[in-house]
Amino acid sequence: MSQYFINIYDAVKTMISGMSLTLEHLRKKKDLVATLQYPNEKWPQPDRNIGFEHEDYNVIRSRLHVDIDDCIGCLQCERACPVDCIKIDTIKPSKGVEFDCGETSNDTRKKMIVPRFTIDMSECMYCNLCVYPCPEECIYMVGGPNEPKHDIDYEYSKYVKHDLVFEFSNVTDQQIVDIGAQSYLDERNSKIEKINKGTTLRGNEPIESPVPAAAAPAAAAAPAAAAAPVQASDTLDIKCLDIIEDKTLKTPAKKVFFKSKRAGEDDIVKIDKVIAEISKIDGYTPELEQKLNALKPAAAAPAAAAAPAAAAAPVQASDTLDIKCLDIIEDKTLKTPAKKVFFKSKRAGEDDIVKIDKVIAEISKIDGYTPELEQKLKELL
Repeated sequence: MSQYFINIYDAVKTMISGMSLTLEHLRKKKDLVATLQYPNEKWPQPDRNIGFEHEDYNVIRSRLHVDIDDCIGCLQCERACPVDCIKIDTIKPSKGVEFDCGETSNDTRKKMIVPRFTIDMSECMYCNLCVYPCPEECIYMVGGPNEPKHDIDYEYSKYVKHDLVFEFSNVTDQQIVDIGAQSYLDERNSKIEKINKGTTLRGNEPIESPVPAAAAPAAAAAPAAAAAPVQASDTLDIKCLDIIEDKTLKTPAKKVFFKSKRAGEDDIVKIDKVIAEISKIDGYTPELEQKLNALKPAAAAPAAAAAPAAAAAPVQASDTLDIKCLDIIEDKTLKTPAKKVFFKSKRAGEDDIVKIDKVIAEISKIDGYTPELEQKLKELL
């Protein structure tokens, strides 16, 4: 009982102490406490002390620079970057190939060459975390204490975002061939060629535009025409994802969309990546996938080229079946795995024949599968 009154006494004492301090401040003259009438009045600015003489220090935010001749390809800076704005490729000499990779200014023998060292300064957050782990001190922010290393002393500003991507590698194609990495060179040149032609990439594989089924018989009688590549498109805005009402789906979808847009990928790849990401989350439905696929730009029809007699047209791939076609499967133990295989095949861009074949191959191992059901599935084609 005594503790109860002790607590009341402590509370009252604390309240009185606090209020007395407040009253004391109210009685004092308020010369520097009054509200500042900005912008007519301004607080005096303290001298800027950055630890160096101002005439010897570059106080502007510049950019990262790499002394590529000193880079040993250890990838420490790439791993340290929290925003993944540094991209590095390295190649070691093939077995049996004698190739001198050179030395750094610290007399460190290089064991590999660096055919790619790219820094995207539009994504750099200027944290300098990539600078500290470098064993050769070959990556640094220009200006300031690093001015003796690099004479550039002005801010890197660009009108176009893509101009903020800097490539530091000085490795030639001939050096890549000499080191025994012709496959790397072929893969890189192939990817550049596909991008220059405007083809849409999914990883390293081109996505071919679907051809309507009705065009197949007409193509047999028509002259041979060269297929036009699918033109890359970047017209979709983030607001297009407002068709996703579920927040648990919309948030990761927007993150993937932004990342794909910053990477310069086209609309088809953006939507494919969004579908691949949110299809793993509860609440994702075939109807939502259909709405997202409808956002993709339509492929431009190739112009017909006049030619003499045409060879027989190959069977055109078809992608017209919807997930609802599997409603003919009444048994849930068969329908669930069938839908999973169908979705996976559809996301891979495979045609209807392959989809149905994979569905049949999957559910034929399960009890309840009948020849009549197989016949019904084949009739869908």
